[in-house]
Amino acid sequence: MRQARRRQTKKKKWPKVLGIIVGLLVLSVVLGIVFFTPLNNTYRSVTGNDTPADSAVKNELVKRIEAQKTGNTATDNLLDRAANTVNSTKMSTIIAAANDEQKMATLLQNTTGVSSATAEVAARTLFNTDSLTPLREAVAQGNYVKAYQAYEDLDTSTLTQLKATLAQ
Repeated sequence: MRQARRRQTKKKKWPKVLGIIVGLLVLSVVLGIVFFTPLNNTYRSVTGNDTPADSAVKNELVKRIEAQKTGNTATDNLLDRAANTVNSTKMSTIIAAANDEQKMATLLQNTTGVSSATAEVAARTLFNTDSLTPLREAVAQGNYVKAYQAYEDLDTSTLTQLKATLAQ
């Protein structure tokens, strides 16, 4: 009789234990999603290195840059240079530049090789174009989901205008 009771109590405990484990996993995922950006930014600040999320974002950017290749050697070399620049620039540097116009100009000058005047015009355009503000602010916050949504909402004329400014 004792053995029958033990079996019943063991059988009754497993659904509770399993329910608690599943509940904790769901809670962990929800908290991870809600606090992802602050945790990611904290990890980046503490280590000084790119986080795994930063690397994933950079890899996606590189894929999109490489998808623009045309077969023209000159164009493809510029795209390769841009992809290498994205990979070699720390995300903390990009985030800092998204917060400060002068840092943005310096970053543009150092990574693209344009003149100081051109870099300043480009940075001014990035900071003063209202349609680019949500994207720039999302990058400055390290919020990649918000940055992607802001990028998707951009009008192609805004990007064309930015390219024209950089070409001057």
